[in-house]
Amino acid sequence: MNIKKISLILCVLFISASMFTIHSASVSAATNSNITFEDVTKNHPAYEEINYLVSLGVIQGYFVNGKRVFGPNNNVTRGQAAKMVVVASGNKPLIVNKSSFSDVTVGTEMSGYIERAVQLGFFDKNIKGEFLPNKALTRGEMSYVLTKAFNLDTSEYEGIDSPFTDVGITHEYVKYINTIYYNGITNGTGKTYLPNSTVTRSQFSLFVARAKSEKYRLELPVKGVTVPDTSQVIGLVKVTTDGLNIRKSTDSASTTNIVGKVNTGGKLSVYAVEGNWLKVSYKGAYAYIFKQYAEFLDADGNALGAVEKEVTTKNAVNLYVKPTSSAKVISTIKANVKLPVYKTVGGYYLTQVNGLPGYVVANSTTDTVEEEKPNPNPNPNPDPGTPPVTSGDVLGRVTVANLNVRSQSNSTSAVLFKLNKGEYVQVNSISGYWAEITYNGQTGYVHKSYLKLLNQSAKPLQNRVIILDPGHGGKDPGTVKGSVSEKSITLKVSTQVKQLLENAGAKVYMTRTGDTYPSLQDRVDFTQANYGEIFVSVHVNSAANSSAQGTETYYAISTGDMYQEDIDLATFVNNQIVNNLNMKNRGVKQEQYYVIRNMVIPSILVELGFLTNTEDHNKMTNDQYVNLFAESIYNGILQYYKKQ
Repeated sequence: MNIKKISLILCVLFISASMFTIHSASVSAATNSNITFEDVTKNHPAYEEINYLVSLGVIQGYFVNGKRVFGPNNNVTRGQAAKMVVVASGNKPLIVNKSSFSDVTVGTEMSGYIERAVQLGFFDKNIKGEFLPNKALTRGEMSYVLTKAFNLDTSEYEGIDSPFTDVGITHEYVKYINTIYYNGITNGTGKTYLPNSTVTRSQFSLFVARAKSEKYRLELPVKGVTVPDTSQVIGLVKVTTDGLNIRKSTDSASTTNIVGKVNTGGKLSVYAVEGNWLKVSYKGAYAYIFKQYAEFLDADGNALGAVEKEVTTKNAVNLYVKPTSSAKVISTIKANVKLPVYKTVGGYYLTQVNGLPGYVVANSTTDTVEEEKPNPNPNPNPDPGTPPVTSGDVLGRVTVANLNVRSQSNSTSAVLFKLNKGEYVQVNSISGYWAEITYNGQTGYVHKSYLKLLNQSAKPLQNRVIILDPGHGGKDPGTVKGSVSEKSITLKVSTQVKQLLENAGAKVYMTRTGDTYPSLQDRVDFTQANYGEIFVSVHVNSAANSSAQGTETYYAISTGDMYQEDIDLATFVNNQIVNNLNMKNRGVKQEQYYVIRNMVIPSILVELGFLTNTEDHNKMTNDQYVNLFAESIYNGILQYYKKQ
C-alpha cells in the first residue's frame, strides 16, 4: 500500500471520528435536555438551577419504579458532590489502576470522579486512607469544595471575621465560607451558616449552579457593610479582667461566636449598651463584651477618678460623648436629675448617667446641697480608737464627714447639728433607712447608711441587714467550664453563707434564691428596698491562661460612699478565703463594677477563684471546699462587725 492510499484512509477515519464525536455530543445534549424528574416540579425553588445542571450533564437522576427522580431532599454525599463538581468544572474522570482510598473501588464510575476531584484539590482531607464517599457532605466542606472547584479568589477574605455568628475568625473554613458568601453563592440561614449541617441535593444544585454561572448568583453583599462607623461611638472602656471573650453575638453559652480575647487594660470603643452587654468594635467589625468586666473612661481615655461634687440639672440637657456641642449626643437628661461631677473640662462637666460617662453643659446645672456629703478625700486609714462611754445596746460610728443630724426622719427637715467622721452615737431605734440617735444629750435622725452599726450587748451580727448577691443566674450562666457554671457555684456558696449569718442573728436577703436572672440594676434596687447595711456579691473568675488562679475582692469609689469601710470588709473576707482554703492571694482591688459602684453602703464583689484553673476548679466543685468558702465569707463579715 503506497503512502497516498495510507494518507487517504487516515484522513477518512479522522473525519468519520470527528463526525461521530460531534453527533454523540449533540445527542447527549439533546438527551439531557429531555430529562425531567418526577419529584422536581416547575414550582420547586431550585427547578431552574437543577435543569441548568441537567443540560450540562452534571446530574441525571435515577429510576425508582420506572420513574426518573432526583431525590432533592436527600443529603448529597461526598461521592456525589465529587462527580457534580468535576463535571460542572469541565473536567473528566481520572482512570487509575489502584484506588487511592480503601473505601473506593477501582473501575466504578464513582472512582474516576473521586480520583479526579482529589487530584485537583477539590477536597481537603484524606481521612485515614478513606474518602468516605457515602458520608453526607457538610456545609463547611461544601464551602471548600466550591471555592476550589470554581477557582474562587480567597485572598480578600483571609484573616477577616465571617458575617455569621456560628463561624468565628478561627474556624477552619472561615475564608472559604466568606468567599462563597461574598460571591453570592450562599447567604446562610439568618445570622448563622450552620457549618456542621448537611446539604440536600437540591441545595447543592443551587450552590453549584451559582458557582458555575453568574446568572444564578444572589445579590452580592457588600464586604465591610457592617464595619463600625466611628462617628457613632458613645464611649470608651478599659477591660478589667484577663481573657475576656469578645463575641459576635450576646450569647454567653456559645463558644462558636467568640472572635477574640482581650486582657486587663485593653481599650475598646463602645457603640451601644444592650442589657448586660456592650457593643464594641473589634478588628473592624461589631462585637460584644460582657459589661461587668469593663470600666468606662473619659473622652481622653483616662479613668473617671473621684467624684468632685454633685449637681442638679436645671432643665432637659444633652449628654455628649465629648466636651463640645458638636459631639454625638448619647442621651437627653430630664430636669431636676442629680448628677455626679468627676471633672470640669472647659464649660462642661464630666458626669455619668446609667453607667455611661459623658459631658453636660456646666451652666445648665446647679450645685446640689447634700445632707450627708462625705469628705471626697477621707483619711484612708482611719483609727477610731476606743469607743467613748455611750449607753445603749447599739452604737453607731460615723463613716463620713459633716453628717447632718436632722429634726425628723427625712431629708428635708431642719439640720440640728453635724457629726464628724469617727464619732460615736447612741442608736435608739431604726426605721427603714433612718436611725434615731443621741449625741451629747441631743437627739435627732441620720441616714443609717452613714453609720457603722455596732452591737454592744447582743451578738455582733444580731439584727444587721446583710444583702448577698449570687452572681449571674438564669439566662446568664457566667463563666462555664464543661458542665460547671459560675451561676450554680455562686448560688450554692451564697445560700450557705445566708444560713450561717441567720444562725448568728442577722437579717439576710439574697438577690436571687434560684436560677433566675435579676439585672444589675435589679440587684441595686433590691438592696435599697430591703434597707441593706452591707452588700456582698459572689462571683467566680476565668482567664484565657489556665495558670491564672486565686482569690481577689473588689470595692468601688462612688459619690456619697465611705470607701474605707468597703476596703475593711473586702480585706477581712479576702484574707479569710485565702488563709482557710490556701488560695493564691490576688489582693483587694478597686474597680467600678456596676453593683458595687451604685451603692452607698459598704459593698464588695468577691471572686472566689478561677474556674479555668484546675486547682481552683476542683475546690469550687468540692462540697467540703464549698463549705469552707461559705464559712470564710461569713467569718470575714463577722470580723468586720467585730471591729469597733
